Amino acid sequence: MLAQDHLAYLPVGRSSLTLVAGADPLRLLLVGGEPLGEQNLMWWNFVGGSHEEIVSYRTQWQTEIGAADDDACFDRDGLRCGAFPDGEPALIPGPPLPTVRLRSRS
Repeated sequence: MLAQDHLAYLPVGRSSLTLVAGADPLRLLLVGGEPLGEQNLMWWNFVGGSHEEIVSYRTQWQTEIGAADDDACFDRDGLRCGAFPDGEPALIPGPPLPTVRLRSRS
């Protein structure tokens, strides 16, 4: 059982997954597929192939949210996506980058 507002990770190798929901409405995001077969870096909300890509993505994120009013967002092409629905939080700034070079896990 998974608590409300929690994430779950299921390791590689499953051939099936059974989902059972209660009577209350829910929102579910299921992501899956074959492993990428390459090393990737993950830091905060960003995934990239190198330290430089992560730095670039964070810089772009900071620029976009600084230029936008609190109720706007941008897609990956820098175009406005529209206002957030009522009750949804606004975008937040990224945390400071670590003072060391980011590298993928071995």
